[in-house]
Amino acid sequence: MNDWKATAAKLGGVGRSTVFELWKSQQLKSVCIGRRRFSTDAQIEEYIGRLEGAA
Repeated sequence: MNDWKATAAKLGGVGRSTVFELWKSQQLKSVCIGRRRFSTDAQIEEYIGRLEGAA
């Protein structure tokens, strides 16, 4: 489970607002536990795979 900081790092060091916008737009899937949001490694890899496919 990756919080926004770990997710940002795995996406090449993007900013906090970028991670939250990706979650809000559902471009990057996430899960909620309580009030916190996380992305799994599989969700991050799926997102990166879609980006590579579009390139």
